[in-house]
Amino acid sequence: MAEDAASSSRRRMESIRRHLLPRSPLILSLNPLSPAEAEPSPVIIGGMVLDIHAKPSVPPHPGTTVPGMVKYISGGVARNIAECMAKLGTQPLMISVVGNDMAGDFLLKYWRSAGLCTDGILQVHDVTTPVVSNVFDGNGELIAGVASVQAVETFLTPSWIYQFRRHISNAPLLMLDANLSPQSLQAACKIAYESGVPVLFEPVSVVKSSRIAPIAEHVSAKDSREHHLNCIVVHIGPFNH
Repeated sequence: MAEDAASSSRRRMESIRRHLLPRSPLILSLNPLSPAEAEPSPVIIGGMVLDIHAKPSVPPHPGTTVPGMVKYISGGVARNIAECMAKLGTQPLMISVVGNDMAGDFLLKYWRSAGLCTDGILQVHDVTTPVVSNVFDGNGELIAGVASVQAVETFLTPSWIYQFRRHISNAPLLMLDANLSPQSLQAACKIAYESGVPVLFEPVSVVKSSRIAPIAEHVSAKDSREHHLNCIVVHIGPFNH
């Protein structure tokens, strides 16, 4: 009888324990929609780029090569800002895209080695990773540069960005670079605006700086380089905030 009473008491205690403790969620698969990982952290959306820097050791001559130094560097405005934030002690969520190629592997290997999250980075087959090739003069000033970043516009779509809406809604800051398509810029700003998240816009280049026009009312801060600001003012007028 004593054993039956003890057993009955244990069953009642177990029943009470199950009701008091929160139930563990059934996880079928990890994906960007899961709020479990959506802890407040800056969200950075834009290009992860392989920068190829060429600096001649003698004055360049048109129509021929000259001796110099060529370097591969992890780059991209959005990626650079995310890395700087990480070095300051935050854990930013980077939303970007790379190809399944040498450049993409190079960028992801570096990102993982820094202990940073890759959940928001698409790696797509048969796509060329964004690459920028820059040529500098002997003083280190940029002479010319060519950017091949079409993958950012093609694959960082509103639907992909929307999968990270919980992260954006909880973020202390959303940073966007102008490599995104106008539709993706607007989609990201809409999520941030609805949650009161401040938005930083990085124009990337003079050519792309005009993409701020449709989202200007949602942007809290902009790049302060004079040539970018001049182009922005031409398209939308002076800022009042």
